[in-house]
Amino acid sequence: MKVTFSTIADRYLDERVVSAIYAGNVRRIAARVKAVNAESLNRFLRQRSEERASTTVRAERGVLLTLWKWAYDTGLVDTAPRGVIRIKARRAPTRAWTLEQLKAALAATHQHDGVRLKSGASKGLLLRCWMLLGYEAGARWGDLFTLRGDHLEGDAIAWTQSKTGDPIVRALSPACLAACREMLAASPDGRILGWAVGRRQSQLIMRQHLDACGIGGTSKWLRRSGATHIEMNEPGKATHHLGHRTANLAAQNYIDWSQVRRNAPKTPELV
Repeated sequence: MKVTFSTIADRYLDERVVSAIYAGNVRRIAARVKAVNAESLNRFLRQRSEERASTTVRAERGVLLTLWKWAYDTGLVDTAPRGVIRIKARRAPTRAWTLEQLKAALAATHQHDGVRLKSGASKGLLLRCWMLLGYEAGARWGDLFTLRGDHLEGDAIAWTQSKTGDPIVRALSPACLAACREMLAASPDGRILGWAVGRRQSQLIMRQHLDACGIGGTSKWLRRSGATHIEMNEPGKATHHLGHRTANLAAQNYIDWSQVRRNAPKTPELV
């Protein structure tokens, strides 16, 4: 049997307990490259570099090399991963929404309160709950849309991150708790958000809302905006809010330093 990155991915994932989202991402990346050799992988990376950000291509390279190395170590392939080109990540300064932008976008969700989705959920309430919970909990989409009513504990929400396996507890505002309970009152399966809409449709709904508000960004900005605003008030606490194990990851990829002016590196005044 000819070994491809897809067959390696299936075998690799069969030996691990991972989230469905992570497994899906690995399989999607693996399917983009057929032959397990440097020529095929380098061709993919060069083409991909013309289409996607360098940070994305670098991450995909890492996944493919992990699969290839595992396949070599386990004897699935005979050739070690050698001769693969490197991708230098060029990161633009991180941007996040300001408090004023978030408040305006949140207020604008009321315009959709009378619109019903196929699930029967209120579009306005869904957007409002999503924005509040995503901002305050700092959860990734995959965790956010699987959170259930039984994750609520008093005025907080507690869950285990699917990416790290670490437990997370976050205090929620009265407005966020009220939105969660209102969503739960109509939920047929106990999920707070996930019952109302699927991943693709949810991103479309949020995209349309953000475009109408004129603030740009994506739903991922809820997480980075929360981290930025925490860093503004409590320097060094963004990493905890995000649930990161790597100390400098928040500073590199999540904090909008243009908002955190007092913590941003600054030269002494000469005059």
